[in-house]
Formats: sequence, C-alpha cells, structure tokens
Amino acid sequence: MTQLDTPVPDTATPPLAIPKGDSRYLLETKGIAIRFGGVQALGGVDFRVAPNEIVGVLGPNGAGKTTFFNCVSGFASPNEGRVFIKGEDVTALRPDERVIRGLGRTFQQVGLIRSFTLLENLLVAHHHKVAYGDGAGMFGMPWARREERELRRRAMEVLEFFGIAHLAHRTLDGMPYGMLKLCEVAAVMAVDPDILMLDEPLAGMAPEEAAEFCDRLLVMRDQLNISIVMIDHHVPQVLRVSDYVFVLSFGKLLAEGRAEEIRTNPAVAEAYMGEGATTLD
Repeated sequence: MTQLDTPVPDTATPPLAIPKGDSRYLLETKGIAIRFGGVQALGGVDFRVAPNEIVGVLGPNGAGKTTFFNCVSGFASPNEGRVFIKGEDVTALRPDERVIRGLGRTFQQVGLIRSFTLLENLLVAHHHKVAYGDGAGMFGMPWARREERELRRRAMEVLEFFGIAHLAHRTLDGMPYGMLKLCEVAAVMAVDPDILMLDEPLAGMAPEEAAEFCDRLLVMRDQLNISIVMIDHHVPQVLRVSDYVFVLSFGKLLAEGRAEEIRTNPAVAEAYMGEGATTLD
C-alpha cells in the first residue's frame, strides 16, 4: 500500500446535536442563556408549560425573570439554548411571528396607546388577523367593512368577559394603573393566544384587586382553555393560583415544583427572606 492509499483518520468535529421540542408542551425552553457584556443574565434555564396550566415564575429582584420573558417572546436573542412553541423551534423568529403561533405577552410598563379608546386598542391588537389589503380598507370595500364589524364584535366579547365593556369607548388617559393592567390583558387576549405571558400583572393593584384578578386567571384557564405564565412579586397570590412554579435566582433555576413544594423549600425561602428562613409563610 502506498502512502497515498493509507486511510486518513476522521478527525472532524461531529456536528452539535440540535435539541428538539416536546410537542406535549405548549411552551418549552432548553438551556436558555444570555449575557450582557460581562454579566450572565441567564445561565441555562429549562422551562415548560403544559396545556391548560398556570405556571408561576418567582425570584427576587435581579433574578432574570423579565430577561427570560424577553427571550421567550422574541424581544431578546439568547446566546445559547432554544425556545419551542408547540414543539416548533421559534428561537430565530420575531415577536410577531411568535404571536401568530399562539404566544401573547404583557409588559411591566403598560404598552397601550393612551390617546386611543379601549376598543381601538383591542382593534390594533387584531392587526395581524386582518385579511383585507390597504386599498380595500381605505376605500371601504364591502368585505373590509364586514371584517371590521366582526373584529369589533370579537373585541367586545373580550371586554365583556373581563367586565369592562362599559369602558370600550373611553380613552385610557387618566385610568388607574390597576385598570390599565387589566385593559392590557384584554388587548392581548384579543389576539386569541394559546399561551398568555403576564409580566407583573398585579403591580399597582390593591390586595382585593389582586385576588380578584387571580381568580379571573383561574376562570380563563378553565373556560378559555388557555395556559398562563405569570411573573409577579406577590408570592402568596402566585402560589395560590399556579399549578406549577419555577424559581429563578441570579439567572439560574433555583427550584421548581408544585406550589406547596416551593412554599416549604428552604433554598427559595432564603433567596427571598434571608439566611435561616425555611418557608415563605
């Protein structure tokens, strides 16, 4: 055998296995990590949401909760890891493309147009469902008018479900902050999401308002067949309504489990209440 005939060992690096999503879950992340400069904001978070489930995301300030929401909803691009919606890898998709696949999200700061009426805000939220073109809308073609009527009907149904139909034609200027948060949830629900992500929805609400809002989440889960993911600092309410809870600390998953498991987890208690704490009560 000549030198040219000598087999050359294969020293090429094998391709990295790309993780696949589990279609049993509506929403799933695998190894989500993101850095901002030298700061590791998230360090490999695995997360999942099953159909018709309320999932709480807890953690002290700076734990990475909103950054995690941004990665899931497409407003931030993780350096590592994958995001899946209904088993489909959506890591490279824009936020609006994730909305089309069933993901809706609210923000810490209410993202509504204050000079618009509540009904107009819901109609704006519907824009990705509009089938007629710009020309048909400008010239008021019959099919465009029919579609507008249907969108208004569906928007009013959402407002009636939330008990705020009487505010449909009122602008949002001057509304109490707690009411604005409820209006924002209604606007997101107008896009018919399968997964609703709520970023601190109880902020600015009185205890009675917060309890009533969380009761409504239970009704939404049961009557609308929707899954809900909620970040909030109101730990008792999150534990009360959540079917499952994930706890972040310094960008990593500290604990996960049923509400009672999280309530009595010493590591979680110490993260919130300091060294020596054993429960969240």
